[in-house]
Amino acid sequence: MHIRYRRLVGVFALVALFLVWGFLALGVGYFLLGAPDWWVRMLYYAIAGAGWLPFAMPIVSFMSRRRDEPA
Repeated sequence: MHIRYRRLVGVFALVALFLVWGFLALGVGYFLLGAPDWWVRMLYYAIAGAGWLPFAMPIVSFMSRRRDEPA
């Protein structure tokens, strides 16, 4: 796959990941946390905000791979 198409596919995958992850984190935080102390919500959203990184790393490595590199 040409690097331009690989990056285009990766950008769409990252945007989809951000949207899905954001809505899931928001929904889980809203329904499960209810109204606890502010520091519990802050801790949850800090962890949930960084939780997408392990899922984004394979997409970014796919985007940066050269044409001749093996999968």
